[in-house]
Amino acid sequence: MKRKTTRLTFTEEELANPNIRRAAKKATHAADRADKAKAKLSTRAPPKRGLKMDTDKAKERSAQLRFGKAEFSEEIAKPKRRKPGAEALLGGEAHRQVDKQNQDENAGVQAAHEGERLAEGAAKKLKDGKYSRKLKAYKKAEKLDKAADKANIQALRRKQQAAQPTSNPISRWKQRQKIKASYYARKTGSKMSGSAANTARSAATRKAKAAAAKAAQFASTHAHMLLMGGVLVLLIMVIFCFITSCSMFFPGGMGTVWTTSYTAEDEDILGAEADYQALEEALRAEVAAIPSSYPDYDEYTWDLDPITHDPHELAAVLTAIHEAYTRGEVQGTMQSIFDAQYEIILTETIEIRTRTETRTGTDPTTGDTYTYEVEVQYEWRILNITLLNFGIDSVARGMLSGDDLDRYDILQETQGNRPELFGGVSVGYGSDGSGEAGIDYEVPAEALSDPEFAAMLEEAEKYLGTPYVWGGSSPETGFDCSGYVCWVLNQSGWDVGRTTANGLWQQSAKVSEHEAKPGDLVFFQGTYDTPGASHVGIYVGDGMMISAGDPIKYSNIHSSYWDKHLLGFGRIPK
Repeated sequence: MKRKTTRLTFTEEELANPNIRRAAKKATHAADRADKAKAKLSTRAPPKRGLKMDTDKAKERSAQLRFGKAEFSEEIAKPKRRKPGAEALLGGEAHRQVDKQNQDENAGVQAAHEGERLAEGAAKKLKDGKYSRKLKAYKKAEKLDKAADKANIQALRRKQQAAQPTSNPISRWKQRQKIKASYYARKTGSKMSGSAANTARSAATRKAKAAAAKAAQFASTHAHMLLMGGVLVLLIMVIFCFITSCSMFFPGGMGTVWTTSYTAEDEDILGAEADYQALEEALRAEVAAIPSSYPDYDEYTWDLDPITHDPHELAAVLTAIHEAYTRGEVQGTMQSIFDAQYEIILTETIEIRTRTETRTGTDPTTGDTYTYEVEVQYEWRILNITLLNFGIDSVARGMLSGDDLDRYDILQETQGNRPELFGGVSVGYGSDGSGEAGIDYEVPAEALSDPEFAAMLEEAEKYLGTPYVWGGSSPETGFDCSGYVCWVLNQSGWDVGRTTANGLWQQSAKVSEHEAKPGDLVFFQGTYDTPGASHVGIYVGDGMMISAGDPIKYSNIHSSYWDKHLLGFGRIPK
């Protein structure tokens, strides 16, 4: 370990970049901590073994006169446990001899001998404790030195990114490896100065000439062995050249493919995806059941993000964490990701409203009864339901760092080299479940004679073809079935807020199919696992409805799918 921690120097122009400035500040702080820890290590120069000659003493005195004290090595050596010297070995043998001779002697002599042994043992433990403290201090300094190196590398990365920005994650990863290799090469001094290199070359030349002379002598006496060795070396060289040629044709080869690919089996990747979809399906049921779980409210408002995810994001983060994972071993990780991705927030609003009530009174003079109206205040309780979806990508960037985050970015960029893997998996839930195509339908003119229905239909047809978004309730977010119907009603003179299909079913006055007219609502049940009404559409007459399937479309309510789920018809009062 170097006595002085490596420090970087940046120009004022470079430090003007806030990213470089922050990284440089962290690197300086890490270097200060490392130097502080190194300063606590022993700085005594190692003693010379053996007798000192007069010339050695003169050199020491000269060094002290010039510099005040002798210079120390640039390296800090790791503390070593001293091996027992000859005196310790002789002492041990002496104790054994004393034990042997005093087996039957006076107990007092034996006790004195044991006391001597205990004193020597205590001295040994004292030395061991001293060694342990030195080793602990050294390891702490070594750890901080490595942390300073890591901070330096990060600062160099920021500098390189500012000079040569790149958005390609593979290029960023290669850039990082190159900076790391260059940094450690310079730190260890693998690049020598010109004079040092010349000296090294001269020494190497002398050693090579000496080795060549010895080799010639050996060759003259071991010709057969050299011949066999030469054949073996030639064979190894042929194999090596073949491998090198292959690597030239495939630069980065398998390493790059492995880095950019999903490493789990397709069966496990798709199985984990199915399990994550099951978690989301359970969340849908939980949200839909909130009015049943909290029945004491007059109104429910909904602000729901779509319950959906990108399966490639899930596969990428699981690969970055677990590599070649199995379906079973990632269940805990997926639950943690899911819990961080979604959040349900319930808040209560109480409004003081007034209503007109008719009451009956009695005239005290005549005894006649009469009616009168009064304005009465009452509480209107609203449960506000919010569902937040932060997205797997946001969760992954909070969970991962360093190489794992780089790996995740690469897998996202390449889609694990398997863009077709999830081709058969639906990642956007939401269709009405019928699987039916929309019908090209035109509402009869006589139905449009009702101006109230005509205005409602004009608003409803604006969004034909809009994709289904679970929880959506506006043109900006998209629509699910109840969000679509609530939007049309609210824009057409009603005030139903934002509620579910079952909430609209509870608000409506029930009518038979024979009594239903264009502008009433039609309800269905059992289209997914939730109590009560699970789907709602706007009835337009002649057995047709317009509703938010996938996309918003016209459908026949007596098709093979819808007829078996038909619940009834309802009319929302204004």
